[in-house]
Amino acid sequence: MKARVRATDDLWFEIEGDQEDEVFKQIARVQEIFQHKGCGACHGTNIKFICRLDSSSNDWLEVGCKTCRAKLVFGRTKKGGLIFPKIKWDQLSEKQQEQRANEKSYADKNRGYLPDNGWYIYRPKEQG
Repeated sequence: MKARVRATDDLWFEIEGDQEDEVFKQIARVQEIFQHKGCGACHGTNIKFICRLDSSSNDWLEVGCKTCRAKLVFGRTKKGGLIFPKIKWDQLSEKQQEQRANEKSYADKNRGYLPDNGWYIYRPKEQG
């Protein structure tokens, strides 16, 4: 079985699988990872996919908003290394939780989900 999946106006994927469940899973992956039509913070549509390397050669995957500079950060599963958007509080690293501590009460009230579908604008702490 083959399918053509539209993620955005400019981005299409061709997927293939022997069984329906394989095709279903591939469609779900495309939708979860690539079907971001706009920023969760400002709702602008001028977004881009970003991959950057840190000093330890770890790659960081994000979708960024060119309008308000918000970003949606992706993580990796321990088994298989699949990527996923970090949209829940418990998916954030300790450092990310520290940076986003102001979102904890929202997550507590919303079954762990972060505000703005996980998008946020990084604001460094002011030095006192």
